[in-house]
Order: sequence, then structure tokens, then C-alpha cells
Amino acid sequence: MTISRYQTPFAGMTADLYASLLMIAAFAVFSAMSVFMRMISGHISVPQVILIRQVMALILMAPQYWAARQVILHPTGLSLHLTRGVLAIGSMFCGLTSIIHIPLADATAISMAEVLIATAFAATLLREPIGWRRWLAAAVGFGGVAIMIRPFGTGFDVYALLALAGSVGGAASMIAIRLGSRHDTTITVLFWQGLVVAVLSAPVAIWVWVTPTWHEAMILLIMGVIFTAGNWLYTAAIRIGRASAVAPLGYLRLIMMAGIGWTIYGEVPTWATLVGGFLVIGSATYTIMRNALRASPLPPASPIPQG
Repeated sequence: MTISRYQTPFAGMTADLYASLLMIAAFAVFSAMSVFMRMISGHISVPQVILIRQVMALILMAPQYWAARQVILHPTGLSLHLTRGVLAIGSMFCGLTSIIHIPLADATAISMAEVLIATAFAATLLREPIGWRRWLAAAVGFGGVAIMIRPFGTGFDVYALLALAGSVGGAASMIAIRLGSRHDTTITVLFWQGLVVAVLSAPVAIWVWVTPTWHEAMILLIMGVIFTAGNWLYTAAIRIGRASAVAPLGYLRLIMMAGIGWTIYGEVPTWATLVGGFLVIGSATYTIMRNALRASPLPPASPIPQG
């Protein structure tokens, strides 16, 4: 189905505009996820959050998985799906931990480096042709990351490095998707990733398990629901709109997170955040748009955001 033929729910609305609204809604949902994560981080551990969130996502997606059970139960690229699950759980742990300890704007901007790292992986691991413009964009973006990690004077910020590690894991996961999509459908990839994340996180989560209060249980329940809803909105936006239309909205994501950090937590963006963040998001936006023009097989962003 081409973009021009896509029928939006509202008369007169273009597919790109509809996709942009979906993407903005997804950003709002994931921003709320960060606030909820901070609300319970003093009592509930990250592995426990990952397990509960993933189990709820599996439950909420169960009707779709059941409808596609014949395909899901006969994967041809199972090893790649298992690899993606391992990478995803590492990326989730790093990403969720970083947003607890560093300003939300910093964590968001560093996470945007994922698409730049994935571009480098595609060139080196998949031998995909990457032009000098995209290499230059990647170099600029990495420069922005270096500014936010703050290696000058006071040394590296450990939790900023953890956010970067999450981006590396997310980028590697994107490559696994790229390889896995050659063998199986998207729904198959999503199911096996979710199952692996749930199974691997369970032992650690049980080991550090803390019985949540009723208030915390409600927050965890809400996190599971919005995690699933956010993934749906994000994936739908990518599938409906052109990359050149939705990619620039990454700036809005940074503004949302910086605004939440400022108004709720008093996190005033520093010059490093502003300069580094715009370098990263600007170069990532250019890379996504360039990928779209060149019909690159590398997706513009992971179908399962790990935030």
C-alpha cells in the first residue's frame, strides 16, 4: 500500500500528517513512562519493571499473537530472534537505569544516537554502502554524544555512558531485526523478542523482587499498558508516514523530555545538553532522511523503542 493510497480516519488529512500525530502521541506516552519510572525507582528495581512491563505487553498483544500462531510457532530465523531478545533486554536495562540518574533531556538525546550507531553497524557488519555524507553525519552525531557524556575536566558521566551503551544495544538489535526480517514476519520477531525478554528478566527480577504497594502496583499496571500503546503508535507512525516526514519530530521528543525534566525535577538544560542534543538529533534526522532517499533497508528506528 503506497502512502498516497493510505486512507486516514479523518477526511482531508494526509498520511504524513496522520503519521506525525501518531508519532507525537507516542513521544508523549514514552515521556510519561520516564516519569512513572522515576516515581517507583526508589523501591522497585529496573529488572522487576522490565519483567512486569513485558509480561503485560505479551498479554495485551495475545490476540494478535494467537491469530498469527501458525507463523509464529514455525520461525526460520529463531537464533536471530533470540539474539535480538538478549540485546533488547540489555538496551532496556541501560536505558531505564540512565533516565533515573541523569537529566531526561540528556538520556533522550543520547538515545537518538542509536540510528547513527546502526548506520555504522550496517556498513561494517552488513557491508551496506554508506556514502560520505552519512559518515559525516555520524561523526557529527558522535561529537554531540561526546559533549553530553562530558569527558572534559570532571571525567566521564557513568550513567551517560550507560545511556550510550543502551543505544549501542538498540542499534545492534536493529541489525538483528534487519537480518531476521529476511526470514520471518514482523509479528514473529515481536513475539520471540518479548518472550526472550520476559524469560531472561524473570530470574533477576524474582531475585530482587519487592512486593509493590497498591500505589506502585497501579503505576506498574499503567506502565505496561502505555508501553504497549506507545509501541503501537510508534510502529504505526513509521509504517504510515514517510521517514522524511516523521524523522524531524525527534526534536519535539527532546523538547518534551527537557520540559518535563525542567518543570517536574528542576533539571535546567546545560550548554552541553543543548549543543550535544541538537548535534545528535540533527545528524540522526539527516541520516534517516538520507536512508529514505536511498531506499536503505535499514529501518529509521527500532520498531520496539526501549525506553
